Parts: sequence; structure tokens; C-alpha cells
Amino acid sequence: MIPKVSIIIPVYNVEEYIVKSLESVVKQKGFQEYEVIVVNDGTKDRSIDLIQDIIQENSNIRLIEQKNKGQSEARNAGLRIAKGEYISFVDSDDWIEESMISNLYDAAVRTGSEIAVCNIEMEFKEKSVILRSGFPDKTVMLAEDAIRNYFEHKRINGYLCNKIYKRDLFSKFNIKFPKDKIYEDLPTIFKLLWHSEKIIFLEDCFYHYLQRSGSSTQKLNVKLWHMIENVYLIQSFLKSAGVYEIYQKNFFQLLIFHLFRVHIELQKNKQSLNYKILKKKLEGELENISLLQVMTTSEINVLTKIKFASMKLKADSIIEFLLKAKAYKNRMKTVEGR
Repeated sequence: MIPKVSIIIPVYNVEEYIVKSLESVVKQKGFQEYEVIVVNDGTKDRSIDLIQDIIQENSNIRLIEQKNKGQSEARNAGLRIAKGEYISFVDSDDWIEESMISNLYDAAVRTGSEIAVCNIEMEFKEKSVILRSGFPDKTVMLAEDAIRNYFEHKRINGYLCNKIYKRDLFSKFNIKFPKDKIYEDLPTIFKLLWHSEKIIFLEDCFYHYLQRSGSSTQKLNVKLWHMIENVYLIQSFLKSAGVYEIYQKNFFQLLIFHLFRVHIELQKNKQSLNYKILKKKLEGELENISLLQVMTTSEINVLTKIKFASMKLKADSIIEFLLKAKAYKNRMKTVEGR
């Protein structure tokens, strides 16, 4: 039987979480035509022993091995052997609702959509927060509109795992996750959206994203800058497609949004050993962007302009920002007066 959906799960040192994650995947109800591809990325703990116990009771799990190469390469390894009509990704410390795969697959097939999206519940230690797209249930969107929303990073986020994708998108357009990067979702999802025709949104919250301290996305290390490097991969893609001038201002907004994300992490981790390295990288990037250019670009919304100005003026508080903004405005008046 050829599976309708392939679910890819990279695994590296997650013995505390993998049982809950994998069991949520294999307990899908009302939909049995799927395969689970677990990629052992050189894990050193008991994760694989625990997985083997689950495999004994589930014949649709395939386990493949590789030396530790990181999550991107683990996902690429899963893609190479996936047989499903659609692809889904689940992180090994997250879990999904028992009806996620069936609902997303049915919605995609019914509407002829290459991508189907659900909402995400961010699971913190003491609370949970649902990230909603805000689109009405079963909204079908053309790719061009989806791309505009992605640039604004409002209603279409860069998370990989709350979506399923037509496998042909990866194979036909040679889409792979960037090697040796974290935040690899950013350029990959953009390319998938670009090559799609239709995307459908469900308002159900099927995916649970665990926010644990010490995860790859929460450590303040030099790899935080991969976020910006991956945003620039989108710029390279647009240039290679010959459409950068059309989307240049939209790209600018996306870049500023992620520079501000780096800025926030720096503000929260000033005692980190890598603080000075990342701060220097951020300041160097900001030097190349004109405050006047940002403030006069109509495609950039007011909130993004304020965020950028606070970084550019090196303001750590609202009061400091207002004072520095006023001083900057006065300087500009003086220059213009000359």
C-alpha cells in the first residue's frame, strides 16, 4: 500500500519526550494510510530504545540511521525515502492531536491545495498560548496572497510542523532544507509557498509545540544568526527568480522583523558569553540599513518601523526610544535647514 501521508520525525537526544511525541503520531484516528519515518540523527541517549518498543507494535514506522548532521539533514534524509502523496513534519519533543493528519489531508485533497495549515498551541511550562492565523475556517488562498502574508509575518508564520505539503513540491522543484542551519524553516516554507497554487487554512489547533529551556531555538549561541542568514536565502531565491525588485520592500519588512527577534533575544541574555559577538553582528547589519529609508517605506507597517527605530537608536526602553527619536528628528531638521 502506498501511503497517502509520510510523517518525518528527526530524533536526537529526546528520551524524555519521544514516547509522547511518537505515540501521538501513531494513534491517528480515522486515517491509517500513512507512514512514519523516524530519522536517528546520531542520538546518544535511550531515545532509539524507546522507539524500538513502539515499532514492535506499529508496522508503519520506518527507522533510518545517520551520523549526527543536524535537524536539516535529518529531514532531508526522510524526504529522500518518503513515499506519501503529502509530507508532514513533527519535531520529536512536540505532539499532535489524533485527528490532525486526517483533517489536513482531507482538506488538501478536497480543495486541490498543495499545502494545508492548522493552528499551533505553544506549550510553556506554566501555560499554553494558541497562535492563530486569523483566517476563517477552510479559507483557500492563492499562493501570491499567501506569500504577501508570509512577508508580513502576521497570519502565515514560518513554522514548519503545523502544515502538510504535497511531496511533488520537494521533488519537482528540488527543495531541500539548508545544510548546517537552524531556523531552516524560513527559506524552505517560502519556496514551498512560492511553488504552490493553493493553500487551505483550518482554524483547528492540532499541533502542540513544546517550549522547553535549552532547546535549539532557545539557546543564545552564535547559531541565532542563522535566522538572518536564512532570511537572506529568501532574497537570493527572489533574485534567482528575477522578481526581487517586485518584492524588495516586502523582503525588507521580513528582514527587519527577524532582526528585531535577534534584538529581543540579546536584550534577554546580556550576560551570555555570545552576547558581544551577536551584538556586533546585529549592529553591523543595522549600519547598512537607513532609518530614513525604513520610515518612508509605505509597505512597512508602523509597528515594524518603531521596532527598527528602537534598534537603530539603541533604545532599551520606550522612554529612551522617545527621547532618542526626538533628538534624531531635531538633527534631521538641522541638516535639512542647511
